[in-house]
Amino acid sequence: MLYEGYPVDAPYVVHAAGHWVYDGTGAEPGDSFAHLVGVEYDRVTPGVPAPGPLQIVAHSPLVCGGRPSHSDSAYYTAPGGAGVFATGTMRWVEALLAGTGELGRDHGMDGRTRAFVTRTTENVLRAFARGPAARYGPAARSNVPEVYGTTT
Repeated sequence: MLYEGYPVDAPYVVHAAGHWVYDGTGAEPGDSFAHLVGVEYDRVTPGVPAPGPLQIVAHSPLVCGGRPSHSDSAYYTAPGGAGVFATGTMRWVEALLAGTGELGRDHGMDGRTRAFVTRTTENVLRAFARGPAARYGPAARSNVPEVYGTTT
């Protein structure tokens, strides 16, 4: 995951709805959450060395500075067993209060987005609290070539 751009405002689009990070969210492939990607975003950059297996769980199309791209959420486990979940958006934490009117602006995110982000965050934190995430929530396989249509 590398930083790619600022500013952006785009929907978050679920890719791997069956991944354990989304358990209990009801998310389906292609489900979209308006305004969740912003104001900065990160993405997987094919061809750049990355830990593996790296699973892209959200792949959100966007346009930043007139250039089309994607924001990605990804998960992998490190060789020592630690789990790493990268949301790919600065608005993730802000979305935990979306639709409540608390702490100011929520950029148009709603209660549905808040519920999705809250449950996903709970899933990740619970898995990480159980011990080495590689034991309880391993990354099954890399899907970067499938998502980006590359061989590397």
